[in-house]
Amino acid sequence: MLVVLFIVILIAVFGLLNVFTLVLPRQFLKKRQDVKNAERQAFAMSQGWYFQPYAPEVLTRYGCPPFTERGDRRVVFGLVTGQVDGMQVTTFDYQRRTKSTSYSAVVYNDTNEVVTVWAVKLPTALPYVEVSARRLFMGNVTELRTADQEFNKRFVVSDGDANLAARLLTPQVIGTIQQLRLGGWTIHGDELIYPMVNTMTRTTAQEIVDTARCVVALVRAFPAETWGGAQIPAPQTPAPQIPAPQGMQQPMSQPVPMQQPVSQPFPQPVQQPMPQQGQYPQQGGWAPQPQPQPGYPPQQGYPQPGYPQQNPWPQGQPPNGGYPPRY
Repeated sequence: MLVVLFIVILIAVFGLLNVFTLVLPRQFLKKRQDVKNAERQAFAMSQGWYFQPYAPEVLTRYGCPPFTERGDRRVVFGLVTGQVDGMQVTTFDYQRRTKSTSYSAVVYNDTNEVVTVWAVKLPTALPYVEVSARRLFMGNVTELRTADQEFNKRFVVSDGDANLAARLLTPQVIGTIQQLRLGGWTIHGDELIYPMVNTMTRTTAQEIVDTARCVVALVRAFPAETWGGAQIPAPQTPAPQIPAPQGMQQPMSQPVPMQQPVSQPFPQPVQQPMPQQGQYPQQGGWAPQPQPQPGYPPQQGYPQPGYPQQNPWPQGQPPNGGYPPRY
């Protein structure tokens, strides 16, 4: 009987552990998706952008990182599409389970990763090329041979057309990447893909716009001959402005001057001439106070400047040569 009771208690303990290590994290991920979708839906409505809460078709659209990296339970959510600096930009979050740990086939622990992806529409399709930040154990990569040695140490061509990468990475493009602190990117057909891993945070609407402007600036820095005669659309609309929270927005009209109450006019102070050197300025509306002139003896009838020296002791010295006794 005790053995059976012990087994039942053990199973209940493992069940509770599964609730804390498996069920609750999944509920947290779902709640996180709902919060992001609500934020991006509000942003899309305020800017006139397209919004899609879940986009499973995107999972098979791109054959480049992060979609080719190992993982399961893949989800694309929070997709928004709009114009940034005259170019079409699509942004979404890509979530996948990277590792699942099992303890005695009873308790499980999942590790998930969320990547925010920006996809900029290009004027024309280009050969595939993947420029990545240098990491350990990258396998077969092509070293860059630009004039910037520091840039060559940071980035490599991990896949695709290395010749296209050499033509794209002009000094202007390298300077843009370094100035904007951009990471690796991929040209996939007629889109430039820029991923950024989220670590214990989420990508806000303002960050979506800011990063989109940086990626668009990178595309505009590419040489004009890259597009084979196609033209990059000129910026026609200003960058989207994220609306302030309710109650924090300032009116866009002219400021209203403060109205003074109707009353008798205040007396105007009398304008005094500029004081000469060594004198204090006189306040308007008040009678000037006589001040002793420097270098002249004070007038009779006025006390000396400062406090007069007082001696409370009749004989000139305190008793016993110290302080008076206290009573």
